[in-house]
Amino acid sequence: MSMHDLAVKALCAVTPIRKNRVVFSSYYGRGWSDSPKAICEVLLQSGEDLDLIWLCKDEAAARTLPEGVRAVPNTGLKKLRALASARVWVDNCRKYENMKRKGQLYMQTWHGFALKKVEADADKGLEAAYVAAARRDSAQCDVFVSGSGFMTGLYRNSFWYQGPVLNTGTPRNDIFYRDHAALHAKVCKSLGLPEDRKLALYAPTFRDDHSMEAYRLDADMVRRCCQENFKGEWTVLIRLHPNVAEQSKQLFAYDADRLVNATDYPDMQELLCAAGLLITDYSSSMFDYALTGKPIVQFATDVEQYRKDRDFYLPLDRLPFPLARSNGELEAILKELQPLWTSQAWAEFAREQEFCEDGQASVRCAALILQQIKKEKTK
Repeated sequence: MSMHDLAVKALCAVTPIRKNRVVFSSYYGRGWSDSPKAICEVLLQSGEDLDLIWLCKDEAAARTLPEGVRAVPNTGLKKLRALASARVWVDNCRKYENMKRKGQLYMQTWHGFALKKVEADADKGLEAAYVAAARRDSAQCDVFVSGSGFMTGLYRNSFWYQGPVLNTGTPRNDIFYRDHAALHAKVCKSLGLPEDRKLALYAPTFRDDHSMEAYRLDADMVRRCCQENFKGEWTVLIRLHPNVAEQSKQLFAYDADRLVNATDYPDMQELLCAAGLLITDYSSSMFDYALTGKPIVQFATDVEQYRKDRDFYLPLDRLPFPLARSNGELEAILKELQPLWTSQAWAEFAREQEFCEDGQASVRCAALILQQIKKEKTK
C-alpha cells in the first residue's frame, strides 16, 4: 500500500460520515453542469436539510454555483475530507480516489450516449493508469444511471462493472422537456447577443493529438445558409474542448456578433436548448439534442482516421442525422434542412436503442439519494 493510500485510510478512520452530506463532481472540477447539476437542483428544491458540496477546480468554477451549494477545491486535503465525510457521492467521470467507505452511496451518471468506443472497448488506446483507476472506480460504484438500453448494456459489458443500473433516463436531459425561451434569453445575454438572435452551435468532440484540421468549419457559410433557409439573424457559436480553445483563435476569426466563442459557457445543455441548429461530429451531444426536435448535421472530415484511432459502436452513415464530410456537402445539406426536425429515422433509432428519456430522471435519482439519507437517519 502506497503512502498516499495509507494517509487516505488514516483520514477515513478519524472522519465521521455526515448523514446529510452529498458531494458532487462534474468533469473533474468543472462548475455547475451536466447530470450532477440536474440532480442537485432537485435536492435544493426538496426542502430537506442537506449539506451540498461541489468539487471545483478553480474560482471560476466556484462562481457558477447557486446559493445553497458550497464549493470545495477539487484537490488536496479538503477534497479528501469532503469525500470521506459524505453520505453520497455523485459524479459523471471516473474518480481516482480509492476510498469509498461502508455506509456511503456512490452514484455514477456518466456523460452521454457513447458513439465512439470507450472504456474496455478502447483500452488499447487508453493509458494503463486510467484503466487501473477505472477498474477501481467501478468496484466502488453502487449504481450507474442510464438513459437507454444501449448504455445499460455497455455499462455491464464494457465498464468493468457488475452492479445495479438504473434506467431512469439521463438527468442532464430533463432540461429539454421544459420551456426553452428563458434559457435562450439567458444564453444570449451571457454571450452579449440580442435576445432575438438565432443560434447555430458547432460543438465537435476532442482529438487526442490536439490537431485543428478537423475543425475547419466554414462558419460564414453556415450563417448565410441559416439566414437564407431559416430566416432571421443568426450567430454561429463555437464550442470546442478547453484543451484546444486557445488554438481555435488561429482558426476562427471570433467577433461579438457573427461568430462567438462559447467554449467557456459552463453548461452545454443550456447551449443546446438555446440553439436552433447543432453541427457536431462524434459527440454524444447529437443524441441529447435530438430530443428537442431541432435539426442536426454531422460534420466529420476525418472519419477514417478517427475510426482507426477510436472506432465507433454504430456506423456514422446509419445514424438518423445527415452526414457531411466537407464544407461543400454541409452547405448542400443546410440548404435543404427543415427548421423542425421530425425524422421517422430518429424515432426508429430511439426505439432500437431503447431510449427511456421522459424529463423525470433527476427526480428519480434525487429520490434514491434522499431515501438512502433518511434510511441512515432512522438507524
